Amino acid sequence: MSTTVGILWLGMGVTCLLVHARLHHITGTWTRTTIASMDSHLQLDDMLAIERCSHFSVLLLTDGSSWAMSMTQDLAHLHAPWGVGVFEVKTSEQNTSMTYEQLLQTITTARQLGDALWCVTMVVVSDDPAFLAAFAESSFKSHLLLVQKTKLLVFTRIPLLQLQTLPHLHRTLSRTTSLVAVVDDTLPVSRTKVFSWLPFTDPESQPLQVASWTINQRLTFTHPPDLFPQKFLRFPHRPHVLVTAEELVAQVAYTVDDPTAPEGKRLTFGGPAGNITEMLSTIMNFTYTYVRSPDKTWGLLQSDGTWTGILGLVTREEAEFTPGPFMMDITRSYWMDFSPFVYMGNYLILAARGRPEVDPWGFLLPLRPKVWVAVLTALWAVCVVMLLLSFCVPSYMQEPGMADTNTFNCVRVLLQEDIMRTKSRWWWERVMLGVWMLMIMVLTQGYVGNLMSLLAVRYIDEPYQSLENVLDNSDVRIILVPNTFIIKYIETATSGPLHEVGKLMGTNRVTYNSFVELQNSMETVVHAATHVIFDGDINFMNLLPKSFSLTGRCDFYLSRSVYATNPMAMVTQKNSLFLPRIKKL
Repeated sequence: MSTTVGILWLGMGVTCLLVHARLHHITGTWTRTTIASMDSHLQLDDMLAIERCSHFSVLLLTDGSSWAMSMTQDLAHLHAPWGVGVFEVKTSEQNTSMTYEQLLQTITTARQLGDALWCVTMVVVSDDPAFLAAFAESSFKSHLLLVQKTKLLVFTRIPLLQLQTLPHLHRTLSRTTSLVAVVDDTLPVSRTKVFSWLPFTDPESQPLQVASWTINQRLTFTHPPDLFPQKFLRFPHRPHVLVTAEELVAQVAYTVDDPTAPEGKRLTFGGPAGNITEMLSTIMNFTYTYVRSPDKTWGLLQSDGTWTGILGLVTREEAEFTPGPFMMDITRSYWMDFSPFVYMGNYLILAARGRPEVDPWGFLLPLRPKVWVAVLTALWAVCVVMLLLSFCVPSYMQEPGMADTNTFNCVRVLLQEDIMRTKSRWWWERVMLGVWMLMIMVLTQGYVGNLMSLLAVRYIDEPYQSLENVLDNSDVRIILVPNTFIIKYIETATSGPLHEVGKLMGTNRVTYNSFVELQNSMETVVHAATHVIFDGDINFMNLLPKSFSLTGRCDFYLSRSVYATNPMAMVTQKNSLFLPRIKKL
């Protein structure tokens, strides 16, 4: 067996560059047949000419057979403005496992090339069932075709009934933007039928015929004139899929009567999850059933590489998607896909407000500390100036005690007392005292007004504005929701307040509640000021209004400090069929 990759770029029709790269040691030679087949050239070029993208390019993959070479021998006439790449993998019946390995490496190279291009059509030409089966499996595992800009066009002479029995082929074709052109050259006039495998169909189901080709009629559509139907925007046959969700404060699970469901009951969700799933089912034309994870949690990545909760159901492909919402995270993106974010979430502290009380230091509140310092500094400066000026007057012209009287008059003005009468004969004394009285009058009037306003409303203590405040009080416990986004951050933090909280995990200072238990905890232990809740603001938006509706009071508050700010979105399987339509909403 030998594997050779040849890439022929028709750089916008100007120059040609032929590059040969060997993926494995060549044990034979790469030869091209010169069998003429005008029908093959025409049908391949007719189908590629339908592509409307101006940056269109073609990647050809063949098995090295003479028929495959006849389909691709005249590359210069192919409709591909951005060039043509040729990949050849020669197969051997003696070692099918090596065929798969070399196909996997070739496809990896093709994907790296395709990632640099804008619109790519992968054309596979082979009438070898083993080659097509290996290609289907390797391309699915390497995610070559699970990219919306990449399309697949398969040319083969294998009969349709035999194609439907090939392993992995139905899964790949139904989950990708792909077509299969079945060539029948046993007739006097060669005829080609073009089929599309619909998503969520059984392998035994009949694919949809979208076009046919003959030398006389050329390409004729049996479907609306779109060679690659938009089969993922709206499913034509209304499939049934599995969806997973979990309870939130405003998202409660309940059962409804359904004669078609097992035991006559069907699980459903209220709130955002139910609304989003119902909207998608109407737009994309599918029915659904909710499934819940065994542990009924949202899910975390375990040390063995598995996921728990509903994220585990999605990553194991036991559910198509979950409306969430989940915070977008780089680690999660390796295992699943996110929709465009719908909300920017934060983690905050919810705690109980203190009881209304009178602050014994309330008289200091109308003015900030800097203002008090400035007033006392100004008093000291005026007294010093008055004292220094009195020393400039000859002693025989001074009245006894005049300097002391002028200094203490400034203090008496500040304290709103009357001043002592003096027989001052100096105008500067009267000017200094008058300016000081005017300044103090303005200051005291503002102070008195603000003080009366503050004393009219009693002080309410809100002591926990950050995690540091909570950590400083050893009598307060922190409530967390297990198996959620913030748990991983707390466990992996190496510094800061989250790291300090992580050191308390496993002690009695950290307790765990599910989402549905938060409301009860808030009305009991949090209201008693023995606990605080550290969770996402999206849940507090429902907890606080519900508490006010039940009690008619605002007994709780949220901290000013926020943590782990991240966008929130829906979660789907990796390269899910639902993702293209969700992104268009």
